[in-house]
Parts: sequence; structure tokens; C-alpha cells
Amino acid sequence: MDKSLLKKILHGFTDIAEDETGALRLYRVPRTLLPKLGVRVNVRSFHPAGSELRFRMKDTPVKFKFRRITEPDHPLFVNQTAFPIGIFYGDFQYTWLSLQEGDNEIEIKPFHDQTGLMHRMQKRFNPELTRIVLPPFIDLRIVDMEGEVEPPRPGDVPEKMLLSYGSSITQGAYGQLGNETYPAIIARELGTDVCNLGFGGGATMEPELAEWIISRTDWALATLEMGVNVFYLPLEEFRELVRKFLAVFAADPLKRPVFTLDMLPSGKEFMGNQEVKAKAEAFRRIVREETAATGKPWICALEYASLIQLSDFSTDLLHPAAHAFQAIGHGLAEQIKQKNLPILN
Repeated sequence: MDKSLLKKILHGFTDIAEDETGALRLYRVPRTLLPKLGVRVNVRSFHPAGSELRFRMKDTPVKFKFRRITEPDHPLFVNQTAFPIGIFYGDFQYTWLSLQEGDNEIEIKPFHDQTGLMHRMQKRFNPELTRIVLPPFIDLRIVDMEGEVEPPRPGDVPEKMLLSYGSSITQGAYGQLGNETYPAIIARELGTDVCNLGFGGGATMEPELAEWIISRTDWALATLEMGVNVFYLPLEEFRELVRKFLAVFAADPLKRPVFTLDMLPSGKEFMGNQEVKAKAEAFRRIVREETAATGKPWICALEYASLIQLSDFSTDLLHPAAHAFQAIGHGLAEQIKQKNLPILN
């Protein structure tokens, strides 16, 4: 397997490393940065969160061998048995394939847009670009790749990209499809690409991670979900954490638009737990206040908490059910559109 070629066709991953068997584990955060970050970021950094393999095919089929590793201590999806990957030609879905435990071999045949209709209807991705969209939560490794492929060409993918940072909700908890996380839905609505930096249990707002995000030049706008993974903190500690995190984005020399998200309501709030409700409202207020306190016009808060109702929760009463990501994504995208950003025109 050609590692140099593999790196060129990966999207959403920044690092790769061989495991003890020679299979490749893919990371959404550089491995050199991980020691400075929380335990949960380290655990979730190799979950795809809807990241992709993107390539142009020749005239012969391409084969991939993926290895699905069962994680011994996984707090989510204890009953989930289906982990699907999506095969797309440009914007157009071809099929979904379920990844079984162990090794999975898939073959993808060349596709030709014989009528030209897909090219005429292209919104974001060139139909000649094959996309393998990976699941949100899974330990998935690449064992082998066979066949002739080439990396995307200029114009094959959207020019601009949304980067979304956050918790398991951002990563796509309780959803199965990598293209149906709320960041993916926002990006589809805005006509951009997407990079998902959601880390289940790991949105602890380390300044080092913010500095790495700012150092990247591949994104044009960002959303930052803050609060739910540090709800145990006292209010003033939370405020200081938010302030330091946002200070990095306020110093962005490119002045890229950043939209802050506080916290979705939890089941305890809906059930009238006044202590939880009061603290959650205080956390939301702190995010809005600290966003405004940056004094930067390119950093602003979005309305997040109102986008979900009790019937949209999963049984843990913390995470949205899979269908709720549609409402969240569409709601946030509409708020961003209302900003009339020149960068999206």
C-alpha cells in the first residue's frame, strides 16, 4: 500500500501510523499534539467522524480492506451493530455498506456519468470523484488498497471548508451515517466542505488545540461547541476556560468567521431539575458574554439550545437522536446564512 498516495486521498485526517499488525490507524489530530490534550481527545482522535477517502478512478475497480476493531470500553452505542460506510460519486450516493467486526473487503467499480446530468447538477463535488464516507464513531483501520487511483484535482471539491469543534454531539453520537452529522448538514446547506473535530467527551477547550486549528489554512469558517463536556466545572473556571480558548481565535490573523455554540438542553432540564437548569443557563450566558467580550466582529454566537425538543433525544436524555441532527444542522446553517458573509458568496 502506497502511504504517500493514501495521505493525498484522505480528507479529515492529519496523521497516519501503523499498528502492531501493519494496518494503518488514521488520526484527525497530529499525534505529536495528543500528549498535550485530554484523554478523550486521544481516544476519539482516530474515530473518523465522517472523514473520507476521496479519489479519481481509472478504468479498473479499486479494492479496499478495512478492519473494524471492537473497543472494549465504549460508553456509546452498546447496542449498535451497524456501522455503515457510504460510497458517493461526487454529491450523489451510490450505496451504503455495513462494516462487520474484523476485516472487510470492498470493491468499487468505475462510474461514468453517461448522460451528463450529474455534472450539470453538481453542487459541491465533481461526480468523477469517488468518496468513501466513514462512520462517526468506530475504530477503523486500513489494511490494504489495490487499484489505480489519483488524488482529487482542482475543482473536484468545494473551495471553502467549515471546521466544527465540539463534543460527541458534534462528532455524531447516535447517528450511523458520516454525512449526517450536524456539521455535515451545515456544510451541505452552505455549499462548503467540512472537517469534523468533534471528540466524544473531549471538548475541553485546550488552547493548544485552538492554536493548531488557527495554524491550519484549509478552513474558511468554524463552529465551536462549548460547555457540555466540562459541565462539572464551577462557573468562573468555565468562564476562564472559554475566555482563553476564544482568545486564540480572536488573534487569528486571517480573521475567519467563528460561530460559538453553547449547550443543547438535557433531559434533566426538560424534567424540571432546577439546579441543572440554572447552571446550564449560566453556562450559556457565559458563552454569549465571552463571545461578545472578544470584541471581534468575526466571532459571534449562534442560537443553539432552542433547536431541539424532548422528543428529539436518545434514551440517555443527553444526546440527540439521529433524526434531530437534521433540525440542528438546518437551524444553524440558516443562522449563518443570515450573516451574509462575503466569504460564502
